[in-house]
Amino acid sequence: MFSQSILRMGLWTSLGAWVGSWGFFAFVVSRIVFEILPGGIAGDLAGALLKVLHYSGVFAALVAAACAFGLGRRGWVVTLPLGLALACVFSELWISPEVALVRPSALGEASSATAANRFRVLHRLSLGVFLGIHFASMILILAHIRFDALEAKSQGNRGIRP
Repeated sequence: MFSQSILRMGLWTSLGAWVGSWGFFAFVVSRIVFEILPGGIAGDLAGALLKVLHYSGVFAALVAAACAFGLGRRGWVVTLPLGLALACVFSELWISPEVALVRPSALGEASSATAANRFRVLHRLSLGVFLGIHFASMILILAHIRFDALEAKSQGNRGIRP
């Protein structure tokens, strides 16, 4: 029973930190950064913050998958976070470096149409992956809420309180 509580705490802490930090970046930090700072500096800051978010996303996903598995949950609620961890790694190791590489030649006075188009495509891909990971992690929260409710109900029927 005690280990179940620890696993639940690990699951909810990892999911809450993951979804909360990604949401805060998407809806607060990035908007403010690009309003206040010049484009190049804002892009550098956003890239540095994304690096932290990607690696913390990998960690949170692995913890969530391990805790879900430890709680006896199987199927997509264990495999989805593993896939999301891979998506974080892909975004950090492939998309982000490509965006950083093309950004200086895509923005500003010396911009070429080809570089600007490549930047636009890569930025949309980066944004799409980010939002996809964020949306899927919120789906995980809903799934685990349901699992917890069903488990609490079944324990309640046996006279056991969580």
